[in-house]
Amino acid sequence: MYATKDTKWNADYDVLVLGFGGAGGNAARFAADAGAHVLLVDAAPFGHEGGNTRYSAQHVAMATDYAKINKYFKRLAAPFQIPEKMMDVYTDGIYHMTDMFKEHFGIDAFVWSRDVKPGDILDEKEHMAEYPEYEGSEAFDFALVHNRDFDAEFWKTIRKTVLDRKEQIDVWLNSRASHLLQDPETGAVVGAVVNRNHKDYYIHARNGVVLATGGFENNPVMQQNYLHITKLTPFGSLYNRGDGVTMAEEVGAKLWHMSNYESLGVVPSYTFQEEEGQRGRQIGHWKLLYNGSIFAIADDGSRFMKEDAKFRHGHIYEHGDYLMPHAYDNAWLVFDQKQYDRFVAEKEQTGQLRYPKFLDKTISAASSQELAEKMGVPADKLAETIKTFNAFAESGRDAEFGREAAGMEAFASGQLYAIKLAPAVLNTQGGPERNEKGEILDANDQVIPHLYGAGELGGICANRYQGGGNLAECLIFGKISGTNAASVKDDAQAVSLTKPVPAVNDLVDGERMDNIELGENQYLGSTEAGIGGKIVVRVTYKDEKIEDVEVLESHETEGIGAVAIKELPAKIVAANSTEIDAVSGASTTTRALEEAVNKAIEQAK
Repeated sequence: MYATKDTKWNADYDVLVLGFGGAGGNAARFAADAGAHVLLVDAAPFGHEGGNTRYSAQHVAMATDYAKINKYFKRLAAPFQIPEKMMDVYTDGIYHMTDMFKEHFGIDAFVWSRDVKPGDILDEKEHMAEYPEYEGSEAFDFALVHNRDFDAEFWKTIRKTVLDRKEQIDVWLNSRASHLLQDPETGAVVGAVVNRNHKDYYIHARNGVVLATGGFENNPVMQQNYLHITKLTPFGSLYNRGDGVTMAEEVGAKLWHMSNYESLGVVPSYTFQEEEGQRGRQIGHWKLLYNGSIFAIADDGSRFMKEDAKFRHGHIYEHGDYLMPHAYDNAWLVFDQKQYDRFVAEKEQTGQLRYPKFLDKTISAASSQELAEKMGVPADKLAETIKTFNAFAESGRDAEFGREAAGMEAFASGQLYAIKLAPAVLNTQGGPERNEKGEILDANDQVIPHLYGAGELGGICANRYQGGGNLAECLIFGKISGTNAASVKDDAQAVSLTKPVPAVNDLVDGERMDNIELGENQYLGSTEAGIGGKIVVRVTYKDEKIEDVEVLESHETEGIGAVAIKELPAKIVAANSTEIDAVSGASTTTRALEEAVNKAIEQAK
């Protein structure tokens, strides 16, 4: 889309950053540090900004030896080639990651292999690297903010750097960019169209625009076109809809890595099917899902994977390589009465299954014929699959997929059960190709003037993914692109504004608490320790008794985090104490809510 002399500009900034995840937040911060006045835009509403960075494990790739880590990442990409300068800049950033933590965030990085101690809430790792068999892998490690993960702490650190620069960075949330605007003569990108409150605004950027809108995890059409998949269930942000891909294509950008995506899953690359618009649940190491009289089937009623496979971001070993299992539209976990009883027993022992809706979502039937009809798979094939699985279990050898013999148990006659699975996506990697300076390239490998990229949109990963690599890329290329976008351009033009929009910072406005009313014996408490950042509670407290706990603000993860926010206040009131058991799968949210309530009570004493 071209900007012309008739374009009616509504705002003018030095730098416009589209997408407020780890990459966009970092780009805005470094653009501001370079002296730019920045507008940072995100499609998510307040409390849901953060892209996939917010939902990630918070592990950032780092390394102890540059030459080795460079070889390792080249081997991960093989047989595909990444431009030498691009790979060198990326791996150099990984090698200096602890320096970046210290210099730019004031944090002494928690280095996993060096600093982990008994009692830390971190998984034990035999190897730090995801592909320890590759040359150079021994140099790989993880940098964390502290000795916990999956708590959004790295994201909150980036978010704070943006808040700290509120004089230089305006933030528009719940605002979706739709088009880039180009100078018709030079092809330079000079701004973008942003829809906010159902109105299009034309935002001018004098020196640069940074595309950091994430991937297309919530765009089924792009998944069909680029991945040959009908639909994937996202583990991360619900607002990554491929907008950056569309905008980049409009200005002639070259796309790369479009067929590459990562996953996790309850079994390799699959999660439980959710309602439309809901995030999938990532539940690791739940043995009942792949140990016993249970297996996974696809559209035709047959098994299609080694259910207990050790997977690498969804990829499982197949004929000498690690590949993503095919994404079937009608996949199920099938199990017998014995296995069902084990799930019931686990719920009775723990109080809640790791997936609370598991039993409610399970269907049952008295025969394989009836179950097949309910699942929509061929009955004869399902019966054959059960018979074959039983033979493998009894012989002690899974001749089809090599599942561990000790984890296979023959189905008993009687009631059968099933729960629907859905192929899942952690993030896509494809998007506009950028160079080592963060500049986005066109179809002829020429720089599109004033346009930069960072993060998972056009990520560097071409083949096998190493955990922590995307977060490292958000830091490395967020800094590079933000800094370069802020550099004053010789062809920068001044524009006049029509109906200029006032300065807005939705991030600052969302943090306000001075407009909350308090009654007698009511006290406010807040914390930033939630997965979604801020939690605000109003506690009614009198005579050392907690009479009521109201959660006035929270932005916890859809699903289990929201469940915890709903259930915990009543438990705190009933116990007259914040020392209550954590909701399974929501320990971070539980701790944060307890902290907020304790802060409110402290004001009463």
